[in-house]
Amino acid sequence: MRTIILALAGAAILAAPAAASEDDWPVLKGARLDGQMPSGAFAVYRAGDLPTTGVTLFVHDKALIARRVETRGGEAAAITWASSRTCPALAPALAGLETLPPARIEIPLAGRAAAAPDQPSDGSSYFVWVQDARLGSARHSGQLELRATDGSPPALWMEKTLRRLAPCWTSARP
Repeated sequence: MRTIILALAGAAILAAPAAASEDDWPVLKGARLDGQMPSGAFAVYRAGDLPTTGVTLFVHDKALIARRVETRGGEAAAITWASSRTCPALAPALAGLETLPPARIEIPLAGRAAAAPDQPSDGSSYFVWVQDARLGSARHSGQLELRATDGSPPALWMEKTLRRLAPCWTSARP
């Protein structure tokens, strides 16, 4: 797993995962902002020479903060930032995650008969993790992590979100 250390003036040191492979997913989810744990993360690990992108989400000083790590091939990771204070598209784009249909659990040979899953067209993997999900109508709290393939609702949400946020990314940490 490749890790780059980024020192920020007047701030804590952040370990910045290179997000080069799915092996880096736990590091991306574990990134800290001034010692604070993230509220969520999402990443797309693309096949071939296409860029791999991971985004870690924080609530910090009453604002949403997104930290993006992007790699292409063997290049060093590029780290950029977005804030709901300077990017009006950030909160609505992330709120779109709340509209994803729930996943249905299928246990082979134990539950309902499951259809064979669609095979991904290019081998890209889409990961979403949230620290505070709601389970059932009683609003029980829990963590939620999804791993999905091309064309799935999480993949479509992620591609749309990354396009919407494209003009928001800056090298300056909020």
